[in-house]
Amino acid sequence: MHTHLVSAPATFFFIIIAITLVQFPVPSVHAVDDDRYLNCSETFACADIMNLGYPFWGSNRPEYCGYPGFELNCSVNPPQLNVADMYYRVFEINSVARSLKVARVDYWNTTCPAIHANTTIDRSTLFSYTLGTTNLTLYYHCPASSISRLPTTQTADGFSFTCAGDANNFTNYYSSSSINSLLGLCANNVKVPVAEWGTPNNHRLWTAINLGFMVGWNANNTMCDRCEGSGGQCGFNTSTNAFACHCKPGSFPATCGSDIGKYPFHWLI
Repeated sequence: MHTHLVSAPATFFFIIIAITLVQFPVPSVHAVDDDRYLNCSETFACADIMNLGYPFWGSNRPEYCGYPGFELNCSVNPPQLNVADMYYRVFEINSVARSLKVARVDYWNTTCPAIHANTTIDRSTLFSYTLGTTNLTLYYHCPASSISRLPTTQTADGFSFTCAGDANNFTNYYSSSSINSLLGLCANNVKVPVAEWGTPNNHRLWTAINLGFMVGWNANNTMCDRCEGSGGQCGFNTSTNAFACHCKPGSFPATCGSDIGKYPFHWLI
C-alpha cells in the first residue's frame, strides 16, 4: 500500500490561505449591508424633533432603517404621520417609552372640518391609546329640537357648537360619552381622542383637540430589543417585507449572526 504525502511547500501554502480567510473575510460583491448598519446607527432630525431613530424614517433616513407605517413628512413643522389614510401632526416622540403625541390635521384650529371622518389611528395594529386618553364624540347637523332628548347633565352651556354654513334649525353637540338619544337624529358623529379633558366648554373643546393625544407604538418591539441586545440596529428588509437586524457583518432576520445565509447580502466567513 502506498502512502501519499503532501509536500512541505504545499502544506505551508494551505496554512497561509486558511489564516488569510480567517483574519480577512472575503466580502460579497453585493456587500451593502454594512452600509445599512452605519446609516441606521445615525439618528436624524425631523423639523424640530431631534435624535429620532427606529421605527421612524423619512427625510434623509432610508426606508430600511425604519418600519412601514412610520414614515414622517419632515417638510412641515410639526412633522406629519399618515395612519390609515389620515394625517396627524406629531408634537413629540418618546423613544424610551415608545410613544408619541399626535393631533388630527383636519381638526387643527377647527371643530368643523370639511369631511366628517372617525379617527383612524386605533384601526392600525401599530398604535394603541395610552392611559388618560378620552374619546370625544362630535355630533353634526342635529335637529335643534333634539336638545330635548339630551340628558339633563348634557344640556348645560358648552355642549353645543356651531359651524359656518349650518342650516337653520340644526345644531351640533359634543360629549365625552355616547349619547344614544342622538343616534339616528344627527347626520354624522365623529370620534376624536384628546389627552386633556375636564369641565366641558367650547374653548376647552377646541384647545383639547389642538393639544392632541398620546399613543404607544409596536413595530416588532420585542424583536428590536433582541436585535439591539446583539449589537445590531433595528430596521426592515424591503425585499422580504420583514423585520431586519442590521449588523456590522450584514443584515439578519432576528439578531446579529443568526440565520446566516437566509439573507442574500452578508459577509462570507
